[in-house]
Amino acid sequence: MSKTHKAFTPFLLLSLGLLGACSPSTPPARSSAALSAQSKTTTTTNLPKNYKYLHTLTITSSVTQANLQSMYGGYIVSYQPALGSAVVANNSSTKGTYDNATPEANTVKFKVSEQGVGVWATGFGTWSSGYGTWATGYGSWATGTTSAATTFTDNVPIWNAINLSQAQTLVPELGKGVKVAVIDTGIDLSHPAFQGKLDLAGAMDYLDGDSSPQEVNSATTGYSDGYGHGTAVADIVLQVAPNATILPIRVLDPSGGGDTATIASAISYAVSAGAKVINLSLGSSSDSSAVNSAIQNAVKQNVVVVAAAGNTGNTSVLYPAVNADTTTSQGLGSVGVGSINASYLKSSFSAYGSSLELEAPGENVMTAFPGGGVVKATGTSFSTPVVSGVLALAVSTGLTSGAVKTMMTNLNSTARAPSDPSLVASNLGYGSVDAYAFIHKYR
Repeated sequence: MSKTHKAFTPFLLLSLGLLGACSPSTPPARSSAALSAQSKTTTTTNLPKNYKYLHTLTITSSVTQANLQSMYGGYIVSYQPALGSAVVANNSSTKGTYDNATPEANTVKFKVSEQGVGVWATGFGTWSSGYGTWATGYGSWATGTTSAATTFTDNVPIWNAINLSQAQTLVPELGKGVKVAVIDTGIDLSHPAFQGKLDLAGAMDYLDGDSSPQEVNSATTGYSDGYGHGTAVADIVLQVAPNATILPIRVLDPSGGGDTATIASAISYAVSAGAKVINLSLGSSSDSSAVNSAIQNAVKQNVVVVAAAGNTGNTSVLYPAVNADTTTSQGLGSVGVGSINASYLKSSFSAYGSSLELEAPGENVMTAFPGGGVVKATGTSFSTPVVSGVLALAVSTGLTSGAVKTMMTNLNSTARAPSDPSLVASNLGYGSVDAYAFIHKYR
């Protein structure tokens, strides 16, 4: 979203990241999923990832899906006649009647991080008794005013840095009634952290073509690069907004990689499945018109999209986070997130620069890992769900239709101003998220 007001109002930024070490104990065995597959797609061959090109279309309400299927064949990635748009994936590079640009090759690759599991998940522990309680922070926690909101003791300094306990006290709903789509590697569906917290009826696996988005480990020893990423992301959302519901959508393979058509399909599906917040802890060095179209359509339907800025450590903010910091409809309803530490300084790995919008804590965040485990996660992948959780808190206060753009303006205007002496303020966007100042706009 645009930083038009940056000269007048102090702000702070968010980012995406890798996971760090927790206790170096042997990780527990992974549990099997407790969800039986119910196919939502025709076959595993009829999936968006299997097609070579994407056609971004401009249509009228008189153009039906049957019309598009007859003309283009392939897979209907997105169909939004009321918004005048659609996206189709097929194997032809020839422009059709409704194409508004040259068809895009399905070659843009999205990743969870460049470094992989060896960096972001080097240490593990067991879930054991689960979350602790707020040991410090806002006074009302001691009285049990909001007893449903708990966290790992390790994370209390992180949450205090964004004034989370104060914000949660203002919102006893704690995200209730808000569905947050985690579009990622899948999650451990049987992990204790998620019991009663998942939309299993809406869950989707775009890699296997069913509705069981269970994390998959393809490594014969240790873990494949992307394994556990989605599980860690989802639990961070729930620590911030404990009563929110997670809609798990698997789009990334065990190495943490995915393609344009699948990401765009998942965003469109999440909106149709009732998500109000979409978390994208992934990114690409290349832009995609199909993904942009899916995000723009989500925003037009009052759904906010949160994207990781990337772990590049330089000014190369990843897509789609780059486009979040614009004055287009996409930028006004989405946010790109970088990472800071507990001292509000930019994390060394976090992308920064003129395209960075916000920051949030993304270092050593204790969170869930498959098999009933926990891990300390570091990276903009994990600062991103912090912001998704904060937005879920705001939405649960009962925002009216069309409030997304105002919500994004409030998120930026209440951010803690950048103060990293190693960087000029213009490289850190609006600054870091302040959950209490933001939520106080609504309560």
